[in-house]
Amino acid sequence: MSFSRAASRFRYVPRRSSTTASCTPNPDYVNLANAPLNYDNSAVVYPGYISEEEGQSLVKEVSKRLKRRRFEDGHWDSVISKYREIELATPVEVDSDSTIDFPQYAQTIQRTRDLLQSYVYPQSRSPIPWLPCHAIDLSKNGSLDAHVDSVKFSGGIVAGISLLSDSIMRLRPAKGEWIDNDSDESLDGHVDLYLPKLSLYCLHGMSRFHY
Repeated sequence: MSFSRAASRFRYVPRRSSTTASCTPNPDYVNLANAPLNYDNSAVVYPGYISEEEGQSLVKEVSKRLKRRRFEDGHWDSVISKYREIELATPVEVDSDSTIDFPQYAQTIQRTRDLLQSYVYPQSRSPIPWLPCHAIDLSKNGSLDAHVDSVKFSGGIVAGISLLSDSIMRLRPAKGEWIDNDSDESLDGHVDLYLPKLSLYCLHGMSRFHY
């Protein structure tokens, strides 16, 4: 997957300031005009997923943890450069016997996990073994190239919340070692996700493993 700031034709409704969050995905934020013929609609966007207050709480917690971190020149997979990254573990992930009240940022993380489980695995009766949440800060001179996230480090679904800015995520079919292709047509085209500030996106199925 890759990010682009290029303009795209979305039926976009301007974001309004709100203190309430949205738990409904909006298909208008996923542009399928150039999608490959076999695409399975496995990417969703929840615009306005978190409130301004929740966003500020997350930014405050992330900024505090990033304060002494320097921007890294590169990563072991050569995908990202000029970035800072921290693990945003909740109190329970740090100490399973913790009895302290969840701070707001941790409540937002848990609410997001509950939503994703109900969306991706609605029939599951057991909790998903979630990996710790990560926060990434990309510098103005940084770059994030096209890639398929490692299952070991990212799990079976990939989701993210946009905290500081709007962006466009472009999904292109992966090539080479990642997938077996039945025809060249399966590699043609792309899917654009419009990700306004405070939105949540989720990739599962084909979008997660083949794009």
